[in-house]
Amino acid sequence: MNWGMKDKVVIVTGGALGIGRATAQVFAEEGANVVIADCERESAASAAREIQRPGAAAVALECDVSRKESVSAMVQAVVDRFGRIDVLHANAAVQITKPGADTSEEEWDALHGVNLKGVFFSCKYVIPVMKRAKRGAIIITSSGHAFASYRNFSAYAATKGGELAFMRALALDYAADGIRVNCVIPGATDTRLIQQFLRESEDPDATRRRLFDNIPMHRLAKPREIGEAVLFLASDYATYITGTSLVVDGGLLAQG
Repeated sequence: MNWGMKDKVVIVTGGALGIGRATAQVFAEEGANVVIADCERESAASAAREIQRPGAAAVALECDVSRKESVSAMVQAVVDRFGRIDVLHANAAVQITKPGADTSEEEWDALHGVNLKGVFFSCKYVIPVMKRAKRGAIIITSSGHAFASYRNFSAYAATKGGELAFMRALALDYAADGIRVNCVIPGATDTRLIQQFLRESEDPDATRRRLFDNIPMHRLAKPREIGEAVLFLASDYATYITGTSLVVDGGLLAQG
């Protein structure tokens, strides 16, 4: 199947690890020029070397998505090198697991700075480039926590619900400019965040068993499975899809 990504320019924030790294790999295999924008410089550089393919660039750029100056500079560097931006996967995220009233203001602000403000800044600086081309695709990594959450995830769930609402409104703002905006909703995925959650639980083995028992497919998602969903939403097979979400969760949310 031809996904139409050859020579396209794709930015993946939080692309050094996990879902972002897998997504970058998927796009690179389709011939896209991939920019891995991440605050972890060495991990980003390692990911770029790993996904490099003949005839297409893989570039690592250090970027703190919670700082507008950093995002603006990253986007300008991409435009200076490639002259265009076709796809943005706004994926960078952090997580804490703590009851709402025990969450400090500093923790709340840090979480929202990356997860919600980071998405805002990424879109804010990429959209003018896409508007000039009269086309573009933005895919935001939200979460099942936007729909149904668990204990100790209130701050994280707030950011993910905010991303979902932001996506819907942004899609309306720019539909007439040929820019599509959607969310991918991963379920429990085998990444550093889920491993952190398991480690920090009172009984990691019991928590893992409960997690698997609650997922109809009885396993975690592979990061690549999320990346392939992002590829679909970015592709010309999804040209009439905007303002919505693609849930990739092994049936978890279907249980109600």
